[in-house]
Amino acid sequence: MSKTPSKNKRLGQCFLEDKNILDLEAKLAKIKGKTVLEIVAGDGRLTKALLRQNPKKVYVVEKDSRFAALLREKFNNIEVLEGDFLEIELPKVDVIIGNIPYYISSDIVFKIKTIPVNLAVLMVQKEFAQKMIAKPGDRNYGRLSVTSQLSFETKLERIVLRHLFNPVPEVDSAIILLKPTGKKLTQFEENVIRYIFQHKNKTVKNALLDSKMFTKEEVALIDKFAKKRGRTLTKEEVLEIAGKLKNL
Repeated sequence: MSKTPSKNKRLGQCFLEDKNILDLEAKLAKIKGKTVLEIVAGDGRLTKALLRQNPKKVYVVEKDSRFAALLREKFNNIEVLEGDFLEIELPKVDVIIGNIPYYISSDIVFKIKTIPVNLAVLMVQKEFAQKMIAKPGDRNYGRLSVTSQLSFETKLERIVLRHLFNPVPEVDSAIILLKPTGKKLTQFEENVIRYIFQHKNKTVKNALLDSKMFTKEEVALIDKFAKKRGRTLTKEEVLEIAGKLKNL
């Protein structure tokens, strides 16, 4: 067996050491008889836990060629997809799971919402998970909160303390479950959400005018929301605003 490669800090490689939490993630995925894709498999410690759940098929995505080679050597019952999860063509799967790099968490979540899966189980930075489940009026409520909650039923399953990783990161983590709602946001809706939450402490009127995409006359037609601030809007209200603007 080849020696396990050293971790690459540039790729955000911090590996979970706690076997019980690895097993918990695998059980939360409910993959018995299903096809599962693991993001950033590393040295295969979560992969091993997944295989104990008797899935139908396991795909693992690994960008680091050293770990991709190690995974092929360690397992003869998985398919290794060597490359960047954000760029490669993905197979059809039922469940996506992964202890993902914190620095591209948003990109990964935004890609997952375009993929037809039943469930995603992700280990992310605690603060990121808290933003995903934040409610209107919360300090950390914003674009990520609205987009995530429109696209998924989101649940923060548990906090995972930093000392359980190697090397130890500077922050705690969290396991979050994402079950697709079936709602597919249009590009126009995505844009309106971005415009409003770029300046979430401003009134909706001023935030939309600052985007330079709408005239004063157009924004005046959403007078019901004009004086509200983005941080107070529910996800349904944001969609209502987008609907009114689209129909101008």
